[in-house]
Amino acid sequence: MFLSQLKVTDYHVRSTVVSRYAVTTVQSSVWNQLPVVKEAAFEVDLPSSAFISNFTITSNGKVYVAQVTERATARKIYDAAKKQGKTAGLVATKSREIEKFRVAVSVPSGTRMSFLLAYEELLSRRLGRYELSLGLRPGQLVQNLTVDVRISERTGISFIKVLPLKTSRLISNNNPGEIATCARVQFSPTVKQQSNISSKGLNADFIIQYDVDLKDLMGDIQVYDGYFVHYFAPRGLPVVPKDVIFVIDISGSMIGNKIKQTKQAMTTILGDLREGDHFNIITFSDKVQTWKKGRTVRATRQNVREAQEFVRRIMAEGWTNINAALLSAAQLLNPSSSSSRLVSSRVPLVIFLTDGEATIGVTSGDIILNNARKALGSASLFGLAFGDDADLLLLKRLALENGGVARMVYEDADAALQLKGFYDEVASPLLSDIQLSYLDDQAFDVTRSLFPNYFQGSELVVAGRVRPGVQDLKVSMSATDLKEEVKLENDVDVSHEKGSGSEGSLDCLEDLERISSFVHRLWAYFTIRELSVAKLNTTDPSAQRLLTEKATNLSLKYNFVTPFTSLVVVKPDAEEPTTTPPMANPTTTAATSTHKPAAFLRKHRLQSKHSHPSGQFMKNSAEKLKNTQRHSPALSVVQ
Repeated sequence: MFLSQLKVTDYHVRSTVVSRYAVTTVQSSVWNQLPVVKEAAFEVDLPSSAFISNFTITSNGKVYVAQVTERATARKIYDAAKKQGKTAGLVATKSREIEKFRVAVSVPSGTRMSFLLAYEELLSRRLGRYELSLGLRPGQLVQNLTVDVRISERTGISFIKVLPLKTSRLISNNNPGEIATCARVQFSPTVKQQSNISSKGLNADFIIQYDVDLKDLMGDIQVYDGYFVHYFAPRGLPVVPKDVIFVIDISGSMIGNKIKQTKQAMTTILGDLREGDHFNIITFSDKVQTWKKGRTVRATRQNVREAQEFVRRIMAEGWTNINAALLSAAQLLNPSSSSSRLVSSRVPLVIFLTDGEATIGVTSGDIILNNARKALGSASLFGLAFGDDADLLLLKRLALENGGVARMVYEDADAALQLKGFYDEVASPLLSDIQLSYLDDQAFDVTRSLFPNYFQGSELVVAGRVRPGVQDLKVSMSATDLKEEVKLENDVDVSHEKGSGSEGSLDCLEDLERISSFVHRLWAYFTIRELSVAKLNTTDPSAQRLLTEKATNLSLKYNFVTPFTSLVVVKPDAEEPTTTPPMANPTTTAATSTHKPAAFLRKHRLQSKHSHPSGQFMKNSAEKLKNTQRHSPALSVVQ
């Protein structure tokens, strides 16, 4: 978005998705028609899981390329630029799983200036679909506005759907629709069509949902240029019954909408339990109350009705005893009686919701973590932090220690839908104790490959490196399903690495600017994220330093803006002479000839394995970027 009276002449969003890995660029050009210098503020909404990989400003034919540096170094450059009176400003804020990138630059009268931001992310599979969300917020009506998305999945696309423009981030229910295999989506509304949505210009999310066709139980294993990625998402397996404990904070801070929305969501969730499931409910404030003492009960219609009535009677009051609530949940899942033998045949889950910090009883996070680790055993804990006052860090550490995840629930009109949506993600366990293995003498630098559970509609992803000379990568999987232990093995031919197993066509990507090998970058992306998690999960200072160093080095090598690095851009207010050649105008490849108001979809058939392999078609722009970075002066600011 541009704040000021400057005219935005172009606004182009382009995204290339290859095997779930998305590389997105947002390019905007501004023209100062006014007789005075004005400030342009370029803002882009990024998914919180994305890493920025490039940012440039083009002014008067000169290209200024941002540099990714270690955070302390970035701060020094930024401070020095400020002392010299140079324009600066890059700010990151967060709202509903969105990071906001912002940079402000002074634009002289009569000058045209162009901004280009690139970021990369791995799309997560949730509830049977991947979702690519692109923010369209130019801040005004734009004469030349386009969106161009290319999606290629070598196993084929089982469905794809473009949702109506989403002008609010509130959750709504949408069902999958049209089917395609390799797709291109384009959107180029006229000024009149934009004004019909808003007279101030678009302020919306452009969302595409899709899923892939994956028939092999072992999943899809791709090897390129010495790196591999394994997508594991088996379909058609029977659902395993679960033992689920709902632990609900009813302290005084939950009074009002929070407790009302929680009760609303719980009533729906309880009604969705399968009869083979067992469950119980714990409510806690300064005291802990268990609905059915000492056990979980079968999800019969009668028990569900009684539980819903219990939920309806909940009142919010008191303090917050997190430790006692967790220990009570553990006692239900790990009873000392002979019934434990029966419990072990079901998947044990704890869904823990709180909106605050521990204020009574044991309040030390480290002690709570230690107590929970000992008591919960094999149970997976999923933490829901309701609102900004919740102790999200503690919930993240609890989830990491106990095989689950933590998620924010935002205080908004759709909070009940957020709660229900999260439950739906873990409602149907298909496998437990999953281990994906790759022979040590063949693979190394492998990311996490041991998982406590696999849920219907999700996906497990492992990336790693293949040792030189390996011809067949041996992959094995072991897990437990509804009845027995499952073991599978597979050999992946890596003798033609650059197109290993590539049966699908990347034909729909041919006229895109080439990007670097997605498997290579995906491995780095995944490894940095795991190093971040490992740092969060240790209190040892030396271990934290080592993890920070590894993550920083990898971030710098791949030019990623991560929690360990910053983006530095120092643009002189007075233009300096430079020999930098102008960068190719990104709009020439991003713009499309269509002017239809609605997004449209082109379907493509998969071609033979002689089509362009991923490792080959994604390289040229990386080389261009390296060359540009080598010769370009720095720009302005720090994160």
